[in-house]
Amino acid sequence: MGRQLEHITQPHVFIANRQTAGYGRLKRDFYSPEDSGLYISFLIPVVGKTFNPGLLTTMTAVASAEAIQKHFSVQLQIKWVNDLILNKRKVGGILAEAITDPITNQLAGVVIGIGVNLYTQSFPAEIQQIATSLSDQAEAKDQTDFLADFVNNFLNHLKTYQNADFMSKYRQLSSVIGQQVQVQFQNKTVVGVVETIDDQGRLILQTTQQRLVISSGEIIHVSPTKSN
Repeated sequence: MGRQLEHITQPHVFIANRQTAGYGRLKRDFYSPEDSGLYISFLIPVVGKTFNPGLLTTMTAVASAEAIQKHFSVQLQIKWVNDLILNKRKVGGILAEAITDPITNQLAGVVIGIGVNLYTQSFPAEIQQIATSLSDQAEAKDQTDFLADFVNNFLNHLKTYQNADFMSKYRQLSSVIGQQVQVQFQNKTVVGVVETIDDQGRLILQTTQQRLVISSGEIIHVSPTKSN
């Protein structure tokens, strides 16, 4: 579908019951068994210079958390930039991937993929200690309302996400503001305390030597500061 973006003027939504080759950041496997997760992708055409990857990813995290918390009795947090956290374990992930025009090599669209462990009970050994699910038993009721709310909430936020009107909510849900973290970016690892996440979705990190503004990277470790 991404190769047909010249014919697509509106966002498209793809929902799977399972994924046989699900993956996340750095092509890491994302366990996506049948009947136990939400596996959804939004294909969004990009027109002109209206695309902001940092805000789009952070908006998706907020929209996902809002929809999930409406239908599940959980309190989620967001680990910058794209992990949904429940009780200090990862319950969902978000990945944004660009699509370029093969002729002009210009950005033509973006795919936002979201994977959430709804009812998954058994995980591969390598992620048993870091992954969790929203519920320990599958709901018997129809999930149509949940899926509809999830999609509609994302699309409603998409209309205004460039205004960063959701960032205060993102900061409220953040699991890393005020925490000491290790961040991998630009082929190096730095340690510092997260001051905040700004209105462009960038991590503001205070190290012992400098104040860094990080637009892309990965937090690989979080530890409370002494004051916490």
